[in-house]
Amino acid sequence: MIREIAVDEHYTHVGVFDQMKSGDIVKIPYERKRYSAIRTEKARRNREARLTGELMNNMDLKFRVSATENPGYITIFRIK
Repeated sequence: MIREIAVDEHYTHVGVFDQMKSGDIVKIPYERKRYSAIRTEKARRNREARLTGELMNNMDLKFRVSATENPGYITIFRIK
């Protein structure tokens, strides 16, 4: 399911990742600082999934983030 998130006082990066299910795509308005924070959270979530055994190796991913998929938006993909 594709969702577009509005950034307001209730928005948190962690909350967006917590609400996602397998196969979801989320679009968030682009801002350089926000993009860096989302990439950091993505790396944490993928590392945690590797440590718990949910992912098998370094090439296996649970989340992906793109700034070029939809111009003007940060796109978060949950793969697994």
